[in-house]
Amino acid sequence: MHTNLPYHIYVWIDNKHLGPAMPTGSTAGILHGVYSRVGQCLLSHVLLESGGHWSGLPLHALHWREGVGEQPLIEPWGGMGNAITATHLPLLEGLRGCTIGDAVPFRHSGVIIDWNDGYSRYPAEHKPLSLLLTDGGGFALLPNNYFRLYDKHFTAPLNSPLGEMVHYRRGEQVYWERE
Repeated sequence: MHTNLPYHIYVWIDNKHLGPAMPTGSTAGILHGVYSRVGQCLLSHVLLESGGHWSGLPLHALHWREGVGEQPLIEPWGGMGNAITATHLPLLEGLRGCTIGDAVPFRHSGVIIDWNDGYSRYPAEHKPLSLLLTDGGGFALLPNNYFRLYDKHFTAPLNSPLGEMVHYRRGEQVYWERE
């Protein structure tokens, strides 16, 4: 299933992902859509500056600024279904943060990619993933328990201890409308 992003993102594509005859360097493009197949990493639709439309580029082939080399794939697992949606959450857009563990700094794009998989046994297995723009120029696609966000008007500084976060558990309670 294919879905449009809520807005487009200007990107640079490493030419080696566009074909063996391409010269070295990168090509400008516009990331405007994504799609998924079970077990594959998220793939993208990109309009190239040449006018060509390219489908099937993984996020690690794209960079949000020019001159960035190969980026690691920062996506903990492959697609969890064919039916996906992309949602814009304005509160998250531009918030600074870092990944838990490796402490990769980033800013949030405000875009959430969500799978309607039909395979999860329990609602708590549901994993919407955030599209993050790493300070290294690449992208990451991570669930909310893999990173922390910082809003200078509200949250504690990122360098503060994790504190009560170590006690957070996934939501397992299922709420239904009363009959």
